[in-house]
Amino acid sequence: MFRMTSRPAGRFFPRLWLMAAALPMVASAATEWNIVYDESRLGFEATQQGGRFEGRFEDFSADMRFSADDLAASRFDVTIETGSVETGSSQRDSNLPDTAWFNTDAFPEAYYVTREIRATADGYEAVGDLTIRDNTHEVVLPFTWRTEGERAEMDGAVTIDRVRFGVGQGEWRDPSVAGHEVRVVVDLTLQR
Repeated sequence: MFRMTSRPAGRFFPRLWLMAAALPMVASAATEWNIVYDESRLGFEATQQGGRFEGRFEDFSADMRFSADDLAASRFDVTIETGSVETGSSQRDSNLPDTAWFNTDAFPEAYYVTREIRATADGYEAVGDLTIRDNTHEVVLPFTWRTEGERAEMDGAVTIDRVRFGVGQGEWRDPSVAGHEVRVVVDLTLQR
């Protein structure tokens, strides 16, 4: 059973108002960062018939908020235009948007949305959901973050299994034709 006690209105309500007013400030303590695109790369490393190749996505955007002092309010929400993939091979680049690979007509975008960012012995890691071709799986991205003045550098990499996301179907599921493991590389320059 709850018991109400009387408090002088002049002392109780201002405290509530001050606590409520402070909540939005706490929630928005993480700094908003903008990507410097001409100095940044969202890429990958993969293999085809045993040979290694690199690629990148030319078009991507992100809502990036990060502060080492407020990891609870930090997040990375990334949208990738899968049709903007470039690997340096015109034949491969023309095949990757097809239905067997990214199927960009049906799924023009991929997403990475963080649920948590935490400190590690080597830097940080983002725990989030990666969605490609409507397949969503948790991906933990280890990364480092260096801030200098109004700029920051973020570097990270994680290996994913492309088959779990439905990328590379039919004959392309054979790992001797195209390796299942793809190393995603994040190399970003950011500005406050």
